[in-house]
Amino acid sequence: MVIIDPGHGGFDPGGGSNTSFKEKDKALQISEYQYNRFKELGIPVKLTRSTDETLNPSSRLNRIESLGASNFDILISNHINTGGDKGGEVIYALRSSKALPQLIANNLNQAGLPIRNVYQRVGKQGRDYYFILRGTSPNNAMIIEYGFADNDKDTYRLLYDWVNLAESVVKSITEYLGYKYTNPQNPLYVVKPGDTLYLIAKNNNTTVTKIKDENNLKSNTIYPGAILTL
Repeated sequence: MVIIDPGHGGFDPGGGSNTSFKEKDKALQISEYQYNRFKELGIPVKLTRSTDETLNPSSRLNRIESLGASNFDILISNHINTGGDKGGEVIYALRSSKALPQLIANNLNQAGLPIRNVYQRVGKQGRDYYFILRGTSPNNAMIIEYGFADNDKDTYRLLYDWVNLAESVVKSITEYLGYKYTNPQNPLYVVKPGDTLYLIAKNNNTTVTKIKDENNLKSNTIYPGAILTL
């Protein structure tokens, strides 16, 4: 089973926020996409939250265990970083192998997100520094940081390329588990600045008419950030 934890939520917006998005919302958006894709691929999956819910550390840990987490599961906690740097990170539990975190990092990099580091962080008494890794049971447990909210290039990716980043994690875990990976049945596309329906259709081997019909569009007007089904 894959357990997906959208970081923060409710009264806790997360430090990886900016004027364009809050970390808690972007983490949930990425997580819900991944949840639906794992369902489509036939992989057992659960979410720690599906709404803007406040979960303090103890309630988050209890939620994970209540979902039936075991040593054999995979836990990913999705986050956005901040602090004046750039790029993605994967921080994995001291009990975990580096194999899956490194695979995820490699695929995130191929999807366009430069990777700063794949590492473990040791806290007091030689235990995991982060509570989400320290207090849970899955042997494959990790925090994925999808970029820095205070970096312009990372922010652009999180606004307009988050689907590709989320999909790269789905692909990594699917292949790691030995399931057959297939592309989405109904791919999503996030409209970028400068896009037109004609360009989107041309670049994705479809037609303007099909895109308009699929998304109930009454005109050719589209706006950056809008999510289209192709």
